[in-house]
Amino acid sequence: MIILILLSSATSVVMMKETTDSLLKAFEESLIVERHASPATRETYKKEIACFLCYLKLKDLDVEDVTTAQIRDYLVQRSENLSSRTVAKIITTLRMFFRYICSERIRTDDPTELLENIHLERRIPSVIDFDCIDKILNAIDTETATGIRDRAMFELIYSCGLRVSECINLKLTDYYREEKRIIVTGKRDKQRFIPVGEKAIEALERHIATTRASGKKMLWIFCNEHLQPLSREAVWQRLKIYAKKAGVEAKVHTLRHSFATHMLRNGADLRSVQELLGHSDIRTTEIYTHVNTDNLYQAFLKADLDNKKDK
Repeated sequence: MIILILLSSATSVVMMKETTDSLLKAFEESLIVERHASPATRETYKKEIACFLCYLKLKDLDVEDVTTAQIRDYLVQRSENLSSRTVAKIITTLRMFFRYICSERIRTDDPTELLENIHLERRIPSVIDFDCIDKILNAIDTETATGIRDRAMFELIYSCGLRVSECINLKLTDYYREEKRIIVTGKRDKQRFIPVGEKAIEALERHIATTRASGKKMLWIFCNEHLQPLSREAVWQRLKIYAKKAGVEAKVHTLRHSFATHMLRNGADLRSVQELLGHSDIRTTEIYTHVNTDNLYQAFLKADLDNKKDK
């Protein structure tokens, strides 16, 4: 009898795992088809829903009848030591998951509809000035093939306002030398043409010529020693090294933020910057106008302090 109970329990666990795995796979497929989500986004959503489904198992609950109150209990436990921004992302993921559940008629009601929204303060992106950009770029040793590659990569990220994922996925065929443009595949596989600045063109041409001279065949523009595209982590680490060497606090995304801010500061209109950055909603781009306003205010305070010093 005990053996039969154990076997039954083991079979139940296997069946639950198979059900969970199939549900996660189906949810991921819906993200691809309906939202054109990137691999990184899909992986993030999958991990979060896997965590939620594990919680349901522990509490002997299932997606068919879990209530809003029970989801709130989960969020209380899940959000311990997490920022409000992270919790907001978790809620968004759960809502997306239950919309899928309802669309598949696994249940008829959506328990996440009654979850309260977390109101977040709008974060002002961190930016650096032209001098700091130059310091980082000049900290790269361009006497080596790796340095030549990195200089071209960070020149391009800043010159075109690229996301890291957009940069590492660039292929040689995405670069139009005569037109001085690149074609970039952004979020949800949306493509856009972006003009490339002269300095970035020079750095890019040198990198391509150096790679070809070594006898390597390029598919992706920025490769590792195995001719595979660089990982996001590798790019982050490379900039961290150069920023530290230059004595500047910056991350890779800081270059993109700085590109947008510098464009607006130099007279570019908001709609053009939106197109260059690949933002689907202009409200996302509008945050850079706040950066410029903040910069002007800080400049005013500095000037005022300087005037006080002169008195």
